[in-house]
Amino acid sequence: MSSSAQDPTAFPFPPGPLGEPPTELSGLRSACPVSRVTLPSGDEAWVVSGYDEVVTALTDRRLSRAALRAPGAPRMVKGPDFGDNPYSIFNLDGADHARLRRLIAGAFAPRRAEELRARVQEITDELIDRVATLPQPVDIYHEFCTVLPIWVVCEIVGAPLADRDRIKTWTETLMSVGPNEQRLATREAMTAYVRELVAARRAEPRDDLLSALVQARDADDRLSEAELTWLGAELLLAGHDTTVNTIGRGIFQLLRHRDQWELLTARPDELTEPAVEEVFRYAPPSDVGLLRVALEDVELAGTSIGKGEGVIPLMHASSRDERQFAQPERFDITRADNRHLVFGYGPHHCPGAGVARMELQVAFGTLARRLPGLRLAVDPAEVRWIGGHITLRTEGLLVTF
Repeated sequence: MSSSAQDPTAFPFPPGPLGEPPTELSGLRSACPVSRVTLPSGDEAWVVSGYDEVVTALTDRRLSRAALRAPGAPRMVKGPDFGDNPYSIFNLDGADHARLRRLIAGAFAPRRAEELRARVQEITDELIDRVATLPQPVDIYHEFCTVLPIWVVCEIVGAPLADRDRIKTWTETLMSVGPNEQRLATREAMTAYVRELVAARRAEPRDDLLSALVQARDADDRLSEAELTWLGAELLLAGHDTTVNTIGRGIFQLLRHRDQWELLTARPDELTEPAVEEVFRYAPPSDVGLLRVALEDVELAGTSIGKGEGVIPLMHASSRDERQFAQPERFDITRADNRHLVFGYGPHHCPGAGVARMELQVAFGTLARRLPGLRLAVDPAEVRWIGGHITLRTEGLLVTF
């Protein structure tokens, strides 16, 4: 690898204090926005932390997800992993990636998100009705944040709501970046579950996304059976986990910054949407990023990246770049022109962005209107954050109201 850096830093970095991004990132971003790190597998890669540099990396077609399957490619963890899967939408580039995105685009389009808003409002009100009856303090992370997104994605995809605890447990294992034996066993369990759902939708189609994908497989021949199974599994997994943890981190930051919470409760109609965007920027769900492989020698921000080397664009790190955001360390729900990169950029931009935005708008707006006295029941420094996952999660969030 071509770099003057010595002894690459271990990656992923541990979470920062108070659920903030890792402290290492500010130094890297200002001094070396393309930096060499060592992954849990022992392989080395480059992490990209500056805003402009992340945009460049996300749009450079020479940085490939599909190349993760090439012999000798860098790996996040040792042994078999998600990067080996040739059917995953996350591991495809070009025409195959675009084909799978088109099949799911309608279910997550902004128009569809607005059609779902009334139902999400019903679910949110039902959950808050229940929270309001519980003895205080209430763990709002487990009673609300973890429940709302999985309920919504189960209805969109077509999984029984009764299975949400299983899906949640599988997701927490699959989103870890530690030893992969348990993750591989969980992967097999989840794909077997999706195969059962597919068989049920073939026998009895419904008005849900999985039924539409079965139709695309069986009638239109636009999906292989393996692609259908994996797409169903990944929609259930990725369709809720990042939203769970963004809602949790968002509530924590809103309550920690009391003046911002009081602004939101005083002006929810005006400030809910910008508050959601500021939560995405300031407290994004992930501190990791997806590994890519250079298909040829690439120059990025003056750094030479060799063919076959790994590159990880860090969207969350770009959100604190002072070249893009005024006072980036300040949590400000009135912030305008908030062009964060939490949903990615370019071909792999998150197709579920519209639904995620809508869910957070409903969640924060309803909490602000119905529980304006919401406050943390513990000192913010006592809230514990769990690293070692693709998404950053808390062990729990005790509140009173």
